[in-house]
Amino acid sequence: MSAGPLRAAIGLSLRADRRATLLTFVSFGLRPTVPVLIFYLVKLLVDAAVAGQGRAVAVLVGAIALAAGVAVGTIPYAIELSVRMVESTAAAVDELLMKLVGGLPWVSHLEDPELLDRIEVLRQERVHLAEGGDSFSLVLGASIRAVFTAVVLALVHPLLLLLPVLAIPSVLAARRGQRRRTDAVQRTAGAARLARHFYGIGSTPDAGKELRLFGLGPHLRQRFAATAADADREVTATVWRSLALNGCCVLVFAAGYFGALVLTLHDYAGGGASLGDVVLTLSLVSSVSSQLSQGINLFGFLQQTTAACRRLLWLRDYAARAAAEAPGGAEPAPRLRDGIRLEGVGFRYPGSEKRVLDGVDLHLPAGSVIAVVGVNGAGKSTLIKLLSGLYPPEVGRITVDGVDLAELSASAWRLHTSACFQDFGRLEFTVRHSVGVGDLSSVDDETAVSAAIEQGAATEVVAGLPHGADTPLGRSFPDGTELSGGQWQRVALARSRMRAAPCLLVLDEPTAAIDPLAEETVLRAYVRAARETVARANGITLFASHRLAVARLADLIVVVDGGSIVQMGPHTELLDRPDGIYRELYRKQAGAYA
Repeated sequence: MSAGPLRAAIGLSLRADRRATLLTFVSFGLRPTVPVLIFYLVKLLVDAAVAGQGRAVAVLVGAIALAAGVAVGTIPYAIELSVRMVESTAAAVDELLMKLVGGLPWVSHLEDPELLDRIEVLRQERVHLAEGGDSFSLVLGASIRAVFTAVVLALVHPLLLLLPVLAIPSVLAARRGQRRRTDAVQRTAGAARLARHFYGIGSTPDAGKELRLFGLGPHLRQRFAATAADADREVTATVWRSLALNGCCVLVFAAGYFGALVLTLHDYAGGGASLGDVVLTLSLVSSVSSQLSQGINLFGFLQQTTAACRRLLWLRDYAARAAAEAPGGAEPAPRLRDGIRLEGVGFRYPGSEKRVLDGVDLHLPAGSVIAVVGVNGAGKSTLIKLLSGLYPPEVGRITVDGVDLAELSASAWRLHTSACFQDFGRLEFTVRHSVGVGDLSSVDDETAVSAAIEQGAATEVVAGLPHGADTPLGRSFPDGTELSGGQWQRVALARSRMRAAPCLLVLDEPTAAIDPLAEETVLRAYVRAARETVARANGITLFASHRLAVARLADLIVVVDGGSIVQMGPHTELLDRPDGIYRELYRKQAGAYA
């Protein structure tokens, strides 16, 4: 067993609650020796009774009662300490996983299937991380008891020391079996992740309407059952093969168990052992059998803990490498001078062979409002995420006032950026907090939050809620209020208005969930207000919208098609080009609305 993962498992519990962990180690480490002590005291009691030593018998009976009372009386305290340690460690593990996964510098990390599979296995086995200190303390107690048992057996007959040695094959078989199980869990992580996705669809309210309307419940349950069975089949087969090997090893121990009894009875018949020795040997050999079974289970559980910790250490190292490869520490200037340039930029998503963007050359002038238009799948959203510093370009570079974005601090650039994405987050806080987190430095500034709500066209939404800006949002709160898609999007728009002077404000279909009657009005008002705010930093407002009529508000329109920039210019100029994509899209949309 590798010392690194084991040390990490113990370290998680120690950092979570050092006092409870240390006391659990002492309690679970020493309490298992009490039965061995009682067995030895019983041996002395039998010998004293045979010899007619009444005073010694009375003392030994009292000692046995005291030892038994201590063993039983300390159980509630030991369990309480263990539960407290496990609960504290579970919270620490959740926080650590959130920190490692949430701290990855690029969103593209979370779209890598291999990484997602590893995270899925960690999610499945996080209970082993939480109970690492607990499993170690149990194995520690079993090990100390085994040593005590061996010492006492040696006092009866040195050959009885071979009995614990015969348990080694079972321990090695358990270790091998657990390693194979761990490999099987990793191989089936993709299927397990898909099964969890089906479970999420079928057990959360989001898809509830469609499940009922289309009668998808039985079909979804069938898909879940089949996928979960695929994930479980290989793991189960591996476990059964390991159990067969363990059974053979147990037969070896059983032969030793029988030999120990024969040896002790032979010595007793020849006068080399006392009746107390026979009773002691019978008790200890019987307990060694149960200890072996329990020890194998405990050792296997500790193996699962170390395997989970090995994955956790891998994720920690992966996060450290990703952080080291992230952009350097240069701070961007608070105001733009020239603007942002893309030079030969290309990008593809993890696992994809086709580039979403390819050979993009583009200059976004400082102080301008820019509209990005194009059909679905053209690459608009990817372009916006690259500019926001959420993805690094695969080829080419993005510069801010001539400085490569790869040389700027990613976190610092994001502090100079604000956004409302098409797949916006539904942050289930109070309205005030859900908006305020758009700028953590002003999250408690009621004036700033109120201004953002007004500029984000969310005033009517907030006014209609039971407790105004103090209304809890979503189903996570007992008294939470669930919003419509358009209302959630207005909250997201308000959140993007919290930063007072961003160098870049990006809006990716920011009104897609808002009803068409209000959509154009909201977006026009928003862009006008954003122009004033962004002007403080001579910044850039960039929005993608399917409503081309609003694109007329922009100083520059960028037309994306097939991952490339095919047209650029102001609205009137693009409309005058007889063979342009923009002219065709605009006229089709205008005709549809007419």
